[in-house]
Amino acid sequence: MIKVNKINKTYVNGGTELRVLKDVSFQVEKGEFLAIMGSSGSGKSTMMNILGCLDSEYQGEYLLDGIDISKMSQDELSEIRNKKIGFIFQSFNLLPKLTAVENVELPLIYSGIKKTERYKRAMKLLELVGLKERAEHRPNELSGGQRQRVAIARALINEPSIILADEPTGNLDSKSEEEIMKILIDLNKMGKTIIIVTHEPNIGESANRKIIFKDGEII
Repeated sequence: MIKVNKINKTYVNGGTELRVLKDVSFQVEKGEFLAIMGSSGSGKSTMMNILGCLDSEYQGEYLLDGIDISKMSQDELSEIRNKKIGFIFQSFNLLPKLTAVENVELPLIYSGIKKTERYKRAMKLLELVGLKERAEHRPNELSGGQRQRVAIARALINEPSIILADEPTGNLDSKSEEEIMKILIDLNKMGKTIIIVTHEPNIGESANRKIIFKDGEII
């Protein structure tokens, strides 16, 4: 499903160059659960941004379902993100003035889906993550674990084939962490390709395979 070949990424700050990815190459199979691991500054989050089509300033080849992502325009990248990839972030990224169900519906507004269909699909996903009863609550009325479950439902709303999760349990207590990881494992069993970025060994153990970064390289 994913093939990256000799990816290099360099940041330039003033006259100083910092090479954060160095000839990185790997593949991800359809239906795999992959953990990208490493300490802070190892390059794992930079790699995640490239995989999520959020960063196009790199050298090398990135193929997603056989499509050469590295040659796409910003509009084409936006379409790929909307159709193929669901994002889960450490900070949830929910809109505070919207209810849980409205936050889940949000990506469908940009797809031109009618309101009744949006609501129906969003409620089905909130039920999937065990939050149907909290659909009309706003984020400040939900616990951290509940907010992350809303974020997972939102990530699934466009039926993406890939879920990218960047430190999804970083702000959660151990009980909520277990609940979120169980949801991700269940989604993987349903056929979703899951790629999780984490520095926590116990989270990495949930994956089928681990790629460990250090100083911009896979070790």
